[in-house]
Amino acid sequence: MVQWRIARALGATGGLIALVGCSNPGFFGGDAPAAAKTTPAVTDTESGAATAPDEWAHVAVPPENGPRLAPITLKSPIYAKPDRTSAALGYLRVGARVARSEQPVTRRDCPEGWYAVRPLGFVCAGVDATVDLEHPVAKAIQVEPDRRRPMPYKYGFVRSVAPNYMRVPTKEEQLQYEMRLERHLRSYGRLRAKWDALDVGANDVPLDERGQALGAIPDHAVPMDESVRFGGDGTDAVPWWLASERKIPNLASFKVPAYAVIASRVKRHAGIAFIGTFVAGDAALGRRFAISTDARLVPADKIKADSGSPFHGYDITRVGLPVAFGYKVGATYWRLQGGQLERGEPLRWREFVPLSGTVKMIQGARMVETRDGRWLKSDELKVIAKSSKPPSWARGKTRWIDIGIVSQSMVLWEGDRPLYATLVSTGRDGLGEPGKTLSTPRGAFYVYQKHVTTTMDSDVADHEFELRDVPWVQYFKGGYALHAAYWHDDFGKVRSHGCINLAPIDARIAFEFSTPRVPPHWHAQYTADVTEPGTLIHVHP
Repeated sequence: MVQWRIARALGATGGLIALVGCSNPGFFGGDAPAAAKTTPAVTDTESGAATAPDEWAHVAVPPENGPRLAPITLKSPIYAKPDRTSAALGYLRVGARVARSEQPVTRRDCPEGWYAVRPLGFVCAGVDATVDLEHPVAKAIQVEPDRRRPMPYKYGFVRSVAPNYMRVPTKEEQLQYEMRLERHLRSYGRLRAKWDALDVGANDVPLDERGQALGAIPDHAVPMDESVRFGGDGTDAVPWWLASERKIPNLASFKVPAYAVIASRVKRHAGIAFIGTFVAGDAALGRRFAISTDARLVPADKIKADSGSPFHGYDITRVGLPVAFGYKVGATYWRLQGGQLERGEPLRWREFVPLSGTVKMIQGARMVETRDGRWLKSDELKVIAKSSKPPSWARGKTRWIDIGIVSQSMVLWEGDRPLYATLVSTGRDGLGEPGKTLSTPRGAFYVYQKHVTTTMDSDVADHEFELRDVPWVQYFKGGYALHAAYWHDDFGKVRSHGCINLAPIDARIAFEFSTPRVPPHWHAQYTADVTEPGTLIHVHP
């Protein structure tokens, strides 16, 4: 059966929303809602483009096996209508390939044509996108974020100030743009094994088809080969588009002339995502270079690879609430024998524990009972309990996300049924006043934008420097968002500038759980009452 474009998308208004920083199959899957079938399209005899009696509401959704359109910028907008003044539905990022209509639906104000894309919306070919898959940018950059994994790119932190090279630099240019380079390389040669050691990370944890963790966290990460640590394909060859000279234009927001050797510098401690790596240079100064998502180059010896926290929450559909996570070093289980507590096995830090709901004062300590009959001291736990009075929206199949600031927790709900529980890091000033302090706003909000990744600076994250390609971002109020934090492992403790930090595994699960669902090959989607409303996020003390 032919699918048709969602008609109400065309009545939407608005566009890209400017964001400010945070300081100012299972229940996780499912397809986007099917669009209603409406009147078939007709032909505009003047332009030769497909149109319809009520404008563009009836343009057919391109089939998945149809021809492709490739974005050639970091943000190629998708519009509700083939018109730049219509609502922006989201955007594509260079590296993607999305199914498109065979022919342009119109060429109005877009000489190369507006194409319908899957599953809805229109993209103007030309400046932002192309249907020519041999276009230099489309051919050069063919890496999308891996949405099956908690860390969708390879990531790293800059060890020392480094230039963002636009092309492969000569030895002389490297010595010119990198202070004390020879001394740095001597130090790196001696300390390479230590500097490049990579801890167990989010992508090392085995996951099921829903993205939930399976079994225990591995004791050790499998060391990655240097050629793939920064997103390479296992070879060290210089990419064709960088051989002898750069053959694609600058994609970064930092604008430079075509002859530039560098496009800005990246500060120490900044976080960067990568899509490739290669080795270039002679025997005297042969170096590995990592390719960032905006197609700039950073010397790999100035980057510390990062794997993200392997911490994660748990499916609680069978056990329900309350549950707890161990949160004190040296904590233990206790057994109650003849009214006396006897020390039992140690409780691991952030160990997940289902609770019975029974609470007692025993020998002067507030104790909580586990489902298997053991006891724990409540002050050594992060306890997540069920509210005695569910909110009004907790009914039917309604999905919502509950954030507790005191418990530093997140619970994913379907109606009055809790599905998943984990620990988070909210604003470092706890229950302070948002806007005036580094606190997370409290109340009921709706997700209004979702980005597979987006860049954040020091005003957004709890980090002094720029953080590129923060994964799984869900904005719910101004610049406040739920998102993965690949730069820390403090989940269960206040930490952020106001956003809600999640471990990468949990952030991906929450992203897939909530609406609007970002379609395959899109990099972001906005809510403008065009596909489905955003999921409710309830933030409370």
